[in-house]
Amino acid sequence: MSSARTPFVLLHGWACPPANWDAVARLLTAAGHRVVAPHLLGYGAGIAAPAEDAWTLEAAADDVVRLLEPLGSPVVVAGHSLGGSVAATLAARRPDLVRGLAFVGMVPVAPSAATAERLTRLFLGPTAPAIPDAAAIESVLAAWYGAAPADPVLRAELEAPFRVRSDVLRGSLRAALGGVAPEVPEKIEAPVAVVLGAGDQTRPAGPIEVLLAAHPSWTLTSVPDAGHMVHVEAPRQCADALLALAASAPTTPPAPVVPWHPRQPEAPTRE
Repeated sequence: MSSARTPFVLLHGWACPPANWDAVARLLTAAGHRVVAPHLLGYGAGIAAPAEDAWTLEAAADDVVRLLEPLGSPVVVAGHSLGGSVAATLAARRPDLVRGLAFVGMVPVAPSAATAERLTRLFLGPTAPAIPDAAAIESVLAAWYGAAPADPVLRAELEAPFRVRSDVLRGSLRAALGGVAPEVPEKIEAPVAVVLGAGDQTRPAGPIEVLLAAHPSWTLTSVPDAGHMVHVEAPRQCADALLALAASAPTTPPAPVVPWHPRQPEAPTRE
């Protein structure tokens, strides 16, 4: 089926900037599609921040609904890491808004024990500061990107999400580590694509295999030599998987094409 002008909504991961999607977004736009890469709940400058215990996957999904309803047609939603959990929750709650669903750098299973322990210790533990210290941020950036970038502009862009209000950073991390409700995967009606970096160790291989075996219609793209940031490391493979997903999904009326403009870094905010 034709996928011409399918709208794509790209959701970022925990403590990640929407600009991580820029390379993928440019490829989708070049193929004739409208692309939106919003901030998740509370992450954008000037966006109201919920209390820590109010940052839930359901609340974040409902926040995305407010973006999708005016678009006028169902969209392909791609979510990286935490964004994938938000996208899954959205698809289960509002199947009428989701034409296709892509999990990027994740599937909806709990993170590995090592990942959960490390992030909890650095950002949620009793000795973790309300505003993350430089060592904690450096540790995570190095794990995600191989090495923390030296370019000051890029570094500021990648550090900014760690400087949002602590309620947002901590609440969204708790939601990321908790994962989707058990019934969510079974409620997903839209076609699903999964894009994983072969070197990603944020989720254990066994539960991933079990989940994929239980959903044989889901398509899997495994990218060699890529890790958790597979959409940053391999944008072409990721974009190709999203375009194939859109082509396999039910046809919807075309939406107007909006040129993609790379997101500018935003000034960090502190409590």
